[in-house]
Amino acid sequence: MLRLPPEFHAPSYRRRYPDLAGLRRSALKTHWRQEGRRARRNASPVNTREELLACLAGASHLLEIGPFDNPSLEGLRHPGLQIDYADQFSREEMVARARLYLERDPEAIPPIRYVLGDRGYGQIEQRYDAVVSHHCLEHQPDLIGHLLQVAALLKPGGVYLFTLPDQRRCFDRHLPPTTLIDVVTAHLEGRSRPPLQALVEHKCFTVRDWREAPNPLEQLQPQLRELLDAALEEYQSHPYVDVHCWKFTTERLRRLLRQLTTLAYLPAAARWRTYNLGNEFAVVLGFTEAAHPLFTEVTDG
Repeated sequence: MLRLPPEFHAPSYRRRYPDLAGLRRSALKTHWRQEGRRARRNASPVNTREELLACLAGASHLLEIGPFDNPSLEGLRHPGLQIDYADQFSREEMVARARLYLERDPEAIPPIRYVLGDRGYGQIEQRYDAVVSHHCLEHQPDLIGHLLQVAALLKPGGVYLFTLPDQRRCFDRHLPPTTLIDVVTAHLEGRSRPPLQALVEHKCFTVRDWREAPNPLEQLQPQLRELLDAALEEYQSHPYVDVHCWKFTTERLRRLLRQLTTLAYLPAAARWRTYNLGNEFAVVLGFTEAAHPLFTEVTDG
């Protein structure tokens, strides 16, 4: 069975933040629940994405979605572990795309077992201990549909481990956050491409420097009308433009998962853990009763 780290580990939380050094365990946990998690503090024993992924080392079958030229599971490879990759394009197509960008490494693109652009997730018969993706979920036109498709790929007790950018620390900083209404509407529509609004947001209202750039919704760019017209033209002339459809912080995504479970868009048995990891956060999501041992509280000092 996969052994995932707890979200809250008192010694790690106390050691990581000097201002909390004098707090006892109960006070530390209260601080984390009421203030720390919202403030992007990390209370788990893991500090990085790589440390979290290392917890999957006991698996026998792993699948990564959308690796492009940066597959994250190769460091776990050992005899007896099968690692597969799925992406919208074949490896040959991705190599050609990578050669268009100086920062990409065509040689690092792994073999793509499943080309999702051809036959979707329905072609995948293998079941996995864990499915992994990085900065993929926020691009999915139908977030609920994506989660349910991944759930169908998991063994009993399997988990979906994914990372997302924290909206407050990326180019989406000033955009309206995603709501339950947004997500449910996309699912009811059966949305298969990002909406015009997502393209307008990306092309016209994101920022290069999330730390210093002014809010483009308050200080309109001189060329904004031209950018808006260009976004509409691009949307009308391209069947699919890859942009962020969703913007989350850890707390907002946790609330959304609770809402989707209450409304039965996700199974009642769904459980999750979240980990703040700097400019991104990670989520481990299980969908069945068999996954519950992964999410029980462990002794954490």
